[in-house]
Amino acid sequence: MADPSFIGDRAMKASSGFAASSGREGWFARTDRGVRHGKGRAGYTLLELVAVLIVIGILAAVLAPRFIEASAFEGGTAADKLLVAARYAETLAQNQGVTTSLTVGANSFSVTQNGAAVPDPTLQSSTYVTPIPSGVVISPKATVSFSRTESFQSVTVPTTFTVTGLGSSASVYVTATGYIYECRNGGPCP
Repeated sequence: MADPSFIGDRAMKASSGFAASSGREGWFARTDRGVRHGKGRAGYTLLELVAVLIVIGILAAVLAPRFIEASAFEGGTAADKLLVAARYAETLAQNQGVTTSLTVGANSFSVTQNGAAVPDPTLQSSTYVTPIPSGVVISPKATVSFSRTESFQSVTVPTTFTVTGLGSSASVYVTATGYIYECRNGGPCP
């Protein structure tokens, strides 16, 4: 038979907010029981941590080489900007009927009309002059002029600009008829 004083202690503790669990009584019994049954736990499982580490590893393997060789991006970007500048000069010559030139210098390339600077269409307050990033070389240093005669677009001298940067090379071609295109790293060209 159970000891009556023990039963009374249980009743008194139950009425004061403490509950008994597995023969143990008091506040620690309730807290311990919640942890044992998974309630109140915070954190990540091992599987979740491994999945995150795998994703981070893949991203690092793909993106790290690109950031280490920033000049490769700069070379490609410079080639793209040169292509856009040449097409912009051609478009101005066609639409306005004014001879428009693309000039590649040692540190920049620019678009001019009759020797005067042309406004940059993206920055209305400045002229169309694009600096060449350090580590990028554009050759030859030349001027290509676009003009419109009747319905025919002509170029003074057909030119191939070669843009090289660390780990990349591209060529921007300007044909006699005004067709402008770009080829990268020896890829197929029209």
